[in-house]
Amino acid sequence: MLDVRGLDVTFPGTRTTALRGVDLQLDRAKMVVVGANGSGKTTLLRAILGLVPPTAGSIAVDGRDVGRLEGETGLSTNLAEVYRLLSLPVRDLVQVYADLKGGAAGEMEGLLGEFELGDVLGKRWHELSTGQQKLVGDLFAICFRPRIVLLDEPFDNLDFARRRRLVRRLQELPADVLLNTHELDLLGAFEGWRLGLMFEGRLLGPFQVAELDRLYLSRGAVDGALAVLETAYGSFSVTRDAGDRPVKSATSLNALVEALA
Repeated sequence: MLDVRGLDVTFPGTRTTALRGVDLQLDRAKMVVVGANGSGKTTLLRAILGLVPPTAGSIAVDGRDVGRLEGETGLSTNLAEVYRLLSLPVRDLVQVYADLKGGAAGEMEGLLGEFELGDVLGKRWHELSTGQQKLVGDLFAICFRPRIVLLDEPFDNLDFARRRRLVRRLQELPADVLLNTHELDLLGAFEGWRLGLMFEGRLLGPFQVAELDRLYLSRGAVDGALAVLETAYGSFSVTRDAGDRPVKSATSLNALVEALA
């Protein structure tokens, strides 16, 4: 179980607050978080992984504070900075993670073959293209029987066929998944998942992806709103079945807010 409560993150030495009062709980569930680049989505994942310290609030995995987690191999991610730590060929990275997680290297090698990436095994991370780094990270994240998977923009630079294969793998994966993306048009692939909307470091929801067609964004604080978002542009409300603009009509949440401002 992943339990995030009242999470704030302010970058040291700056006044930049990346996350503001984020609450998120996952227990036998999958969730996609949608927000523009710079909205705080990646910082949320990095905080859960213990890569950035929280300014306030708490993060726990199975009831244990992430700051004191040791030997936890069930939490996995596609963030490239995790795999850049060791300057090894991908083949050796696969063996390292297989040993750490009690899996078999052949499992990851099979995934690489399925996604037509067998030729990367002899290359080091910095020798991979941007798209190869993203997809190899995605496959590391879902391999070796993880319990909680954190995916940062997993579809960036992937062609349509590989996107479809990855979506199928994620739907079948017996793990909690927290996936972030800036692409609202991808949500149709995640029916049955929870939905979060992130803007300026604030997370709204959870809603359901299946109810996306019913969600609207309205100017101001509306009575009976599902959520109210305070922004530099003023207040906005997420409403169901009626409102100023349907959420699904925008290319991004930022564009929708700016259109209503």
